[in-house]
Amino acid sequence: MRKERYITEIKNKSGKSWKVRIRTDEIDVVKTFNEKDYPSAKIAFESAVKFRDKTMYEIVQGNIQKTTGATVQDMFDFAMESYPYSFETKRKHKLLFNKYISHKDKRMQELTRADIVEDLNNMVEDASDNTIAHVLSIWKNDIIITALSKDIIYRDLTLGIRKPESHLIATPRTNEVDKATVDKVKELILNSIQNHYNAHIACYLIDVLYYTGMRPAEAEALTKSDIRDGYIFVTKELGSSRDDQVTVRRCKTKDSVRSIPIHPELKPILDELMEYAEEEQLFLRWDGQYMTSGWIGNIITRLCKANGIKFNLYRLRHNMATTLVTNNVDQKTTIELLGHANYDMSLYYAASNDELKEKAITLVS
Repeated sequence: MRKERYITEIKNKSGKSWKVRIRTDEIDVVKTFNEKDYPSAKIAFESAVKFRDKTMYEIVQGNIQKTTGATVQDMFDFAMESYPYSFETKRKHKLLFNKYISHKDKRMQELTRADIVEDLNNMVEDASDNTIAHVLSIWKNDIIITALSKDIIYRDLTLGIRKPESHLIATPRTNEVDKATVDKVKELILNSIQNHYNAHIACYLIDVLYYTGMRPAEAEALTKSDIRDGYIFVTKELGSSRDDQVTVRRCKTKDSVRSIPIHPELKPILDELMEYAEEEQLFLRWDGQYMTSGWIGNIITRLCKANGIKFNLYRLRHNMATTLVTNNVDQKTTIELLGHANYDMSLYYAASNDELKEKAITLVS
């Protein structure tokens, strides 16, 4: 094949490829065309030529120069404005971006893989494995992919990056919650929340979570019509959309849509709730707003921390998973009650029971 300016032919064991590189004082454009990605080597070469010609035209027109100053911050902002993330997802991404990404003002064309690795490595002392993974995802899915789609860069800088492991010392996880703790938390709520209606609705919410193992967001979206014929029908959850901070949306996954038999001790509590709630939606506050996990969860966390109680709303779901698994409830029933896609997820949610562990250790002879 003929030689072309700015195009270099590369041969290796995987075949031929052609690298287009156009470099000026302001611009450094690099893109590789591998024959294995095209029907033939000839088409791969012709694609490289077409890309070279298009890029040269854009340079002459001044269009590429307009994007050479784009920064990491610009790409992230564009992603937050353009991608169909929910309000809550955007909020979390912005918090992580602002806290852990230090190269915000760096031009995308000057960004290196080492810059990304540096930010990730700087997290290992004070961030969890999940947080590190989320930040790597922001680099890849918000920043790099945006720059690639806008032809500002031509290679994925996150390829080959291994997520560093967190150095945080893990503490034993316990998710056991007994009825006495639940009652104590409800007492704290009744004595601390000044609005009588809000306090009682919060206590009803805790009871529903304790006896069903539902996700808090699922319980918060329940209506009176969802409770019938001895079952609670889970078909939706509370969350956020692109524009609304709080909205009712479909369940997290298709497996989350389910029916949960009403526990005998929960039935009279639900009967009271149906009478007490003033609207079709069961868990509205006095002002007509939904009682979200963010609102009531923050209150509960503050009260429990001040009183030395280990408790949060999601712990009630973990508690149900622990109860089902340690009592050898069959796998199909367990995943259907919890709304999980598979039993491995249920096992992940479950914590070993201390009493069972003590019995197990005595088996060693």
